[in-house]
Amino acid sequence: MTQQQTDEDGGSVLKRQVHYTADLLRSLQDSIHRLRNEAEDLREQLETEGADDTTGAKSQVSKLEALIRDCQKVERLLAEQSSEFARMLKSEHELDFGAARRDVESRLAGIRASLSPELVLE
Repeated sequence: MTQQQTDEDGGSVLKRQVHYTADLLRSLQDSIHRLRNEAEDLREQLETEGADDTTGAKSQVSKLEALIRDCQKVERLLAEQSSEFARMLKSEHELDFGAARRDVESRLAGIRASLSPELVLE
């Protein structure tokens, strides 16, 4: 296998990982959104049916409100991560391992050329 094939394989593996992670983030975001909606519905139901101290509904409403806030925080973080992954996928400057390798080799050749011949190890 040539170095170019290895570089291309590495690039395609990274791209697959980015797609997979983006899909996971979308799925998690959908799940958190459903959880928040269900918690909001349950909170409204408890408030409508009467949140008196004897049933413990007030305590449940408070816990649901905390859960809703946590869900909103997670949704916000997931949205930021999803946006970042979308930018990565749409980026015109994908990782090009071959170009990076050629750049490093070129720079090293420039350094070797600037050294005295007796300092260069072959």
